[in-house]
Amino acid sequence: MAPLVCNYYVTYKCNARCHFCDIWALTPPPESSYQTICANLRDLKRLGVKYVDFTGGEPLLRPDIVELYAEAKRLGLMTTLTTNTILYPKKAEALRGLVDFLNFSLDGPDAASHNQSRGVDIFERLIESVHLARALGEYPTLNFTVTAQNFARIGEAAELARGLEVRVWLNPAFTAHEHYNSAKNPTPEIVAAIRGAAEGYRGTVGYNRAALALIEAGGNDTAKPRCKAVDAVIVISPDDKLLLPCYHFAQHAAPIGGRLYDLYTEGEKVQEYRASQGKLKVCEGCTVWCYLIPSFFKGLDRYTLLNGFTYADEFFSRRRGRRGVAARAVLHSN
Repeated sequence: MAPLVCNYYVTYKCNARCHFCDIWALTPPPESSYQTICANLRDLKRLGVKYVDFTGGEPLLRPDIVELYAEAKRLGLMTTLTTNTILYPKKAEALRGLVDFLNFSLDGPDAASHNQSRGVDIFERLIESVHLARALGEYPTLNFTVTAQNFARIGEAAELARGLEVRVWLNPAFTAHEHYNSAKNPTPEIVAAIRGAAEGYRGTVGYNRAALALIEAGGNDTAKPRCKAVDAVIVISPDDKLLLPCYHFAQHAAPIGGRLYDLYTEGEKVQEYRASQGKLKVCEGCTVWCYLIPSFFKGLDRYTLLNGFTYADEFFSRRRGRRGVAARAVLHSN
């Protein structure tokens, strides 16, 4: 079966200082050229990838990011952008129509909490970005990273989203180290808060049911692994390397050099990590949803069904939201 998504790290540079993320503190490697990335996009299409998520760091720091989205769309790939919104107002018009899933990062329901978590004063830019995106006919989602510090304020975040007439998507924070079953992992209280907010704010709050169920089960079980990171996700670093088995627990970085298709289909290291995906020591208890959620599309079990229900709900919610945006645009033009 073809991989579903490519998490394409186009840069590790970031203009925020989020307390739950360490990417901004890394020494960024040299970044691939536009031509190199485009060659990889063509191979991704050939491999059957459906979605490309240009990520980072802050992806909008790439000077050619608009052109990269345009090339991905030209190839028929679905696209995702998650941004802290600092640069979005400058690039919004150029990005119009190029991003299928537009996500604005949110950590708190007000300026004080959001700015403290992000390490920079950007709450007003976030609100500005929502209004601007909607004026352009886009339908952004507030991507709320749920942590031990903010889970009690999910309801306030939902009220903010409702006032802005957008959705808020709840993503439990994870810890990217081998001690996954530590106190930093999503707790039962966080899980209950997510489920309660989704029930109380239907149509406004979304979350992945399968991911939450796996969290409750203790995360990935290496004896019976649910993670299919290598089968479901292709991960590419800014310096043109294929990361195996995933970004957060990369054990091997294979230089691509224009050979992505052959590397993924025939490479010995890819086959090695495909055989051990979800079974490594670092995989025990893992709840990194950016690999587990695509994994739920591989195989058939309760997580597959819960994931299907999640995306059915999200599809109809987005459809209603986009209709609302279109209707308001017609009203404003008359």
